[in-house]
Amino acid sequence: MYAKAERALAKRKNAFPIVAIEPGDNTNQALGYNYRHWHEMFNARQLLCLSILADRIREIPDAVLRELFTCLFSGALEFNNMFASYKGEGTGAVRHMFAHHILKPERVPLEANLWGTAKSSGSFSTMFEGRIRRALDYADDPFELRLSSGKGSKAEKIYGLSERIGAPVAESHRAYAQGARVYLSCGDSGGTDLPDCSVDAVVTDPPFFDNVHYSQLADFFHVWQRYILGEGGTRASDTTRSDREVQNADGDEFTDRLASVWEETHRVLKDEGVLAFTYHHSRPEGWRCVLRALVQAGFGITAAHPIKAEMSVAMPKQQAKEPIDLDIILVCRKRAQLKTHRWNGDLWGTVAPPAQVQVSRLRDAGRKLSRNDVRIIVMAQLLRQLSRSPTLESALHFLDGASRDTEALIDRIHNKRSEKTHKPEKRKGAV
Repeated sequence: MYAKAERALAKRKNAFPIVAIEPGDNTNQALGYNYRHWHEMFNARQLLCLSILADRIREIPDAVLRELFTCLFSGALEFNNMFASYKGEGTGAVRHMFAHHILKPERVPLEANLWGTAKSSGSFSTMFEGRIRRALDYADDPFELRLSSGKGSKAEKIYGLSERIGAPVAESHRAYAQGARVYLSCGDSGGTDLPDCSVDAVVTDPPFFDNVHYSQLADFFHVWQRYILGEGGTRASDTTRSDREVQNADGDEFTDRLASVWEETHRVLKDEGVLAFTYHHSRPEGWRCVLRALVQAGFGITAAHPIKAEMSVAMPKQQAKEPIDLDIILVCRKRAQLKTHRWNGDLWGTVAPPAQVQVSRLRDAGRKLSRNDVRIIVMAQLLRQLSRSPTLESALHFLDGASRDTEALIDRIHNKRSEKTHKPEKRKGAV
């Protein structure tokens, strides 16, 4: 049967995209295993099935439906390649290739069923039911979740609070201003066509500094989307990489590019507007970059909320000694709307209490926190205070000189020490 699939694939013209894998921090992993093109991550039978499916999707006359099914096709790609494996030892569901954000081939790969059966995992048909149908049902009748009272409470769906989702999409702000309800744009967020002081809130999720180069990994999907949908618009290039992307392993480059996006955010936000974003990082440099970019762009942090991050069973977390299971939502406003503070030895008295309260609330709710979880709570509260410093220089000066005290505070909270047992020493000249 496999030989038959090979022969059938050989007879198809332009059966699949043939695009070289370009060098990069993440793609070098695949190149090191001698993978030179994206299609080499699939076997012949998978390529035959994907080719047939792609041709059929390409024939869908309605552009919206064509893109919807291409999105579903992208989901099937994750589970139907030779980098996929079982979640268990030969049992259970299929573990998709990006369970760990790397491009490393499996020692024992799994060839799943692309089309799917009633009990298939990661197949086109089952994901159509589990993802597309559920999304469309939600759009028709949106709901909110509310916890029911009592021990072992479960979430219940509350309908009727929101209107049906669906509206014509404007392709420019001018069209949006003429009465459209939705404006979607794909491009450099450091330069938009939005008017000054026109936006109430900006909610975003910036890259985590040097952790994962998503544009390099995204090309795995992009080459197939381009193969199905054509090479216009955002698919003009055969890669999603850009010289202007924020993700960068160099601290100065990352800071400058992040600041350019937040400077544009500052321009388009109303004076009373809010910027909110999620972040976490285990290294001090990652937090320094965020503080520098925020203050440089004219923002101060007014609130920091720890929340549950991605699934605890994610591969990177299982393999980490001190995994980060939390994200921090940082809420910011324009510094011109805030009062600045000059710190004279009282900073730790404002950082430690809210950090301790947030850690205690999470622990009381049954959440087990690693030292790095405590770290991001402490660092977020520290940045919240330092972002209100009179100048960027004074904020960075205190941050750079506070590393020893920061580590002591993290240890004290992580080890459940009493606030009275230790007081961080004052730094001379720290303001």
